[in-house]
Parts: sequence; structure tokens; C-alpha cells
Amino acid sequence: MFLGLSIFSYKEANAQSGWTKGKKEGFYQLSFQSMQSNDYYTLDGDLLETNQFTQQSLVFYGEYGVTDRFTIIANLPLQTWNGFETTEKVSGLGDLRLEFKHAILKKYLPLTISVAPELPIGKANNFAKSTVNDFEQINLPSGDGEFNVWSTLASSFALPNAPFYGSIFGAYNVRTEYDGIQFNDQFAIGAEIGYQFAKKVWVNARLNALATVGEVPVATDFVRGDGTEYTSFSFGASVPVYQKIHLSLNYRNFNDLIFDRKNLYSSGVISIGLYYERK
Repeated sequence: MFLGLSIFSYKEANAQSGWTKGKKEGFYQLSFQSMQSNDYYTLDGDLLETNQFTQQSLVFYGEYGVTDRFTIIANLPLQTWNGFETTEKVSGLGDLRLEFKHAILKKYLPLTISVAPELPIGKANNFAKSTVNDFEQINLPSGDGEFNVWSTLASSFALPNAPFYGSIFGAYNVRTEYDGIQFNDQFAIGAEIGYQFAKKVWVNARLNALATVGEVPVATDFVRGDGTEYTSFSFGASVPVYQKIHLSLNYRNFNDLIFDRKNLYSSGVISIGLYYERK
């Protein structure tokens, strides 16, 4: 039989910042990301080698400035493909995250607060059949099935005479339940720096960390993320390719620098995307 492991989705929203969009300004991105790993970290943080797990996602991300101080953000995995090397691959729509972001301070030290409900519109149950024993199957949902709300406080700065910026944020995720199982809340912290070369190529580096509030004695179903903890780092770059359309590349991986890895498959995640920015 398959192991009852929990795997969280590897989609990552664009980094949190202290800026809001200007009125009628927008940012719209379509990206594809992929990972594969057989290194699973249990709820106790022990490394367990399993059959190789793979996940790919096609994700839409968009920001729109309703006013100079209020921005609406959407993050939606249009399709997520999950599978083990011993199962068929199954896919489905992911959960929709809507974020409502307000600028508390905007001019000297940008500071924002946001509330982001995540709507469980994805497939909460999506069974993949074994390719070894046809009587076995495993649940690899593309959504976690629960309604939850992220609240985030973020601040940023930009140097006046150099193309350099930085951001920090803290966030708290109030989770509910699915199928009678109550999930534990989570909190996250992160920082990002970025620099522009030759007035064209932006590069950035991020450090994020996620932890669970309280103890989770038993891992729940796949991809629910209950009890997941990690520290992640990423490096990205973007370059203009045609008028206001840019190509973005990003590499993300995990370690135990701030919070030890728990209840996740640890591997490099590669993403490539195109975005359009309206100013």
C-alpha cells in the first residue's frame, strides 16, 4: 500500500512587498513550474526516501490597482499535475487566492496590510491509480479542500540613486477544516532584495520560512500541508522580450536554516514565465 504522506503544493505567490499598484496599473503573469523528488521529510523532520514524486503547475498571477492605495491580487493554479513514478499522473484546477492589499504608508517607508482568502475551488479529491497494482490508488488533490485566510504585513524600500530594493513581510494563515479534519494555523516570514543591471535585467534573491502553530500528531491526506514547515531560498531574473512583455526565470529550494523541513518533499523547483506590466 502507499504511504500516507502529505505533500504541499509548490506554487508560490509573488513575493510580498510594501508597495501597491497605482490606479489602473496592472501586472499579469503566466508561469509554469516543475519539481521532482523522492526525499520526503516526515512530521518529525526525519528524511524518508520514497518513490519519486513529481508536480507541475501552470499558474496565473495578477495585480490591479483599484486606487493608488488599494490593489487586488489573484493567484490561481490553472492546472496542477501530480504523480508518483508508480502511479498515473492526475491533474486539476487549484485553489483561488484573492488578496486585498491596502497601503498604510506609501511615500517614505511603504507599508501595506493585506487579507487574502483562499477559496477551495480546486479538486479536493483526485485519485491516481497504481501502475503496479491496479487495486491500489492514492489521493493527489490539486486543492486542499478548506477555506483559509492569510493576513500579511509588508514593508519595502528603494534606493533613490540606485536600482536596488528590499522587502520584508510577516503573515499568518487562519485555517479551517476539510472532511471533519481541523487544520492547524500557520505563520510565515520572508525577505527579498533585487537589483537591476544595464537598466534592463532585474535579478532578485528571496528567503522565506513557514511554520505550523501547535503540534500535528498525524499527517492528513495528500497536499493538505497540515504540519508543513520549511525554510526556502530562491533566485530569479527577468528580462524584457517585447515591448512591455518580460521573460522571468526562478529557482527555489529548501533547507533548515530557520525552520526545519517537515511534511514535504524537498527538491529544487524551476519556474519560467511571461508577464505584462501596465503603467
